[in-house]
Amino acid sequence: MLGRSRLSEKLILLTIAFVMLAEAVIFIPSVATFRQDWLEERAESAALITLAIQGVPNYEGSELLSQAFMEETGVEMVAAETDGMSQLILGMASGTPIIETIDLREERTLPPMGRALSTLFLEREGCLRVIADSPVAGQSSVEYLVQQKVLRDGMWDYFRNILALSVLIALITGTLIYLALSGMIVRPVRQLAAQLVRFRKDPLKTYNFGPPTARRDEIGDLQREFGQMKQDVRSSFRQRDRLAALGLAVAKIQHDLRNILNAAQLVSDRIAMDPDERVAKMGARLERVIDRGIRIATDTLDYTKQDKDGVERENLRIATLMGEIAADTLGGFQGLKFINKVPSDLTVLADPDHTYRLFHNLFRNAGQAMDAMDADAPRELRLSANLSGETAHIHVSDSGPGLPEKTKTNLLKPFAGASGAGSTGLGLSISHELAVEQGGSLDLVKSDGEGTEFRVSLPLVK
Repeated sequence: MLGRSRLSEKLILLTIAFVMLAEAVIFIPSVATFRQDWLEERAESAALITLAIQGVPNYEGSELLSQAFMEETGVEMVAAETDGMSQLILGMASGTPIIETIDLREERTLPPMGRALSTLFLEREGCLRVIADSPVAGQSSVEYLVQQKVLRDGMWDYFRNILALSVLIALITGTLIYLALSGMIVRPVRQLAAQLVRFRKDPLKTYNFGPPTARRDEIGDLQREFGQMKQDVRSSFRQRDRLAALGLAVAKIQHDLRNILNAAQLVSDRIAMDPDERVAKMGARLERVIDRGIRIATDTLDYTKQDKDGVERENLRIATLMGEIAADTLGGFQGLKFINKVPSDLTVLADPDHTYRLFHNLFRNAGQAMDAMDADAPRELRLSANLSGETAHIHVSDSGPGLPEKTKTNLLKPFAGASGAGSTGLGLSISHELAVEQGGSLDLVKSDGEGTEFRVSLPLVK
């Protein structure tokens, strides 16, 4: 694909760059060593040329030998020290200034790298005076003069050779590393990326991605995890489709069942008004059974449709809404006392419908729990509120018998938190999700023999 940087291209470029960087680090001591060796070789050659010149019987021969030596090495003058006396052997000073004296007789662990870089990058006019021990018997030392430019030119030739060799090594190393990593990493990653694209386009279609990998490294782990993920996602999609079909069927059944129960409720109401006391009691009992059936059907339908409801938050006086919910919910519970201590001016940012359904579930659960108690037991539903930062916490407390341990464990799980006959276990699950959708939460504060307390947290109006 044009304009796209591939992993393989980055890999080979980075490999070449790193090899060149390593060569650059090695170059500094190597060029210093080259400079040291260059000076020592000419010192040794200068000492040997003095011996050769002294062995030539005629002047013309010594001149020819000296001229050849100076042209070959670039040395302008050679002198030797014998028995404490310095003697000029060949050449003469050119008159250019001596810019540096180098004594090779000094023992060094490492060659002077700073001087080597200075010679390489600073072009100066002048001579280098070099003094070294002489390998010739009878000579204590040898000294010669050479133009700094001659040494600098030699070092630049060495630099160009090293650079060319470094580039060649980098290309060869980069190519080999690329070929190795391409087979081990790049190609498997490309294949995996292509599989991901195909899987994303149609996760339910089964592709022939080949047999499971036998690799035991990270790439193999990634391939195996991808294979497992495909199986899990396909299983989830199939389960989703089955649940969707089942949910649609249940919703239809519950809708029809609720209509049937509504008709039956009308009949039970008439039976409950029969002048015969026994028939009236049977009608009242039938009415309670039908009410539980309608409530189960309503809860199930609410749970299946709640995710489709949008959240439309507005400034809401929570105390006023609590009074309306209590009037609608608690009227059918005899002897229940409702105490609302929520400040009348407390305003939260919430969806009125979601908040109504949330507290309606809590109030109804509390009323049902206390309705099952002895007639002389206290029945109170108390509301209070406190603020924390930008959040309002509304506490709903009852004086009921508390929740069973099993219900506490599965409190917010759909169908798992049912606490008695007629309970679906959906009410608190729905309430929790309604609170979360509004940016709040629903938490159980306590539940024991003295009652149950829930805390609903909703954002305050900023």
